[in-house]
Amino acid sequence: MQTITPLVGSEKCDPQIVKQWAAEDFAITIGLLRECPYHGQPFKAHKKSLTRKALAAGLVDPLDPNVRAFNGNTNELFAAVERVTGGYGERCALCTAGDQEEFD
Repeated sequence: MQTITPLVGSEKCDPQIVKQWAAEDFAITIGLLRECPYHGQPFKAHKKSLTRKALAAGLVDPLDPNVRAFNGNTNELFAAVERVTGGYGERCALCTAGDQEEFD
């Protein structure tokens, strides 16, 4: 996904939405989130959380478009990743909803 490109039909994309997408993509890249193979929705990976120290130790490429969305501010990126990953469950929300659906 190219986070800097505006959406089709719009002239400008909200910078906060771009940052949220970039944080989600970064969290998927480093393994904090996974994408559902059926729905493409993110959910938490079954790994222990990485600390900021571990992330700063070499997982951040300054040329990564996800980092550039934050103008290279890795502290803001890490805070956004923590905020975004906290909102997802252990399973894809659509898969979970399908499992709970009752059939007649």
